[in-house]
Amino acid sequence: MEIRQLQYFLKLCNELHFSEAAFKLGISQPTLSQQIRVLEDEVGIPLFDRMGKKTVKTEAGNILEHYALQMVQNLENAKNAIADLSNLHSGQLRVAVLPSDLDYRLTPLLIDFHKEFPNTKIQVIPSIDILNKVLNNEVDLGVGLAIKPDNRLNRIPFYTETYSLYVSNEHELAKQEMISPKELIHIPLVMYPKGYYGRDLIDAWGKEQDLAIETTMETGSVTSLFQLVKEGVGATIQPNQLIESFPSLGLRAIPIQYSPSRDLEIFYRNDKYLSLAANTFIKKLAAFF
Repeated sequence: MEIRQLQYFLKLCNELHFSEAAFKLGISQPTLSQQIRVLEDEVGIPLFDRMGKKTVKTEAGNILEHYALQMVQNLENAKNAIADLSNLHSGQLRVAVLPSDLDYRLTPLLIDFHKEFPNTKIQVIPSIDILNKVLNNEVDLGVGLAIKPDNRLNRIPFYTETYSLYVSNEHELAKQEMISPKELIHIPLVMYPKGYYGRDLIDAWGKEQDLAIETTMETGSVTSLFQLVKEGVGATIQPNQLIESFPSLGLRAIPIQYSPSRDLEIFYRNDKYLSLAANTFIKKLAAFF
């Protein structure tokens, strides 16, 4: 049983489609089928049931998947540990983050990290499915909203932030020290579309306050939202610290009474070796926020 065969097997477990798995592996479908047959001959039992175009794992396939994930992960851990020992730090660090506001704010941190680890390739991947990316080993670290306890993960809370109402400096409310939830009813808002974490959080908070969030315009980019605010199209509700990333736009962040808030945390698989670069990134992230 070879590591390469296990990697092919795990990809097929994930895709449950020979053509799609072969495409993502960069091999032909006959090659993948042959390697799976070799693996099945070695274990002496089918790993997949093939019913027309549908492929499902057998009970044996589920068992092998469980242990194959551990074997592949242990190999990856060994490689990373040896790379740390050699002090080259020439590997990669993959980090999934909330799209829009959070990934935008990481730029200064990434510059600082690169100065210390110039040989480490870092990939910041905006995602609304951070948890599964971490569990499926598609990324090394997840940075996002606090999740429910999971015995497969280590979780590190690092920041709790409240939200403010952002208006232009010329807005009639710009000099107001605080705004109540009820006052928001009369203010045109530009927001993320429904389905974005930031929008869903505000909508849920609005229900708690007996307030329906109505929008004038919606866009998935924080930069475009702030441009719309600057031009007077509407106000927006965003994390209060976000204003530090846009000092030249001429915006004002007004605290909201009984403000919505969110807890942020870092999480990663507890069977994963964390390199010196990954541990340093975690510490820098906590210090940065």
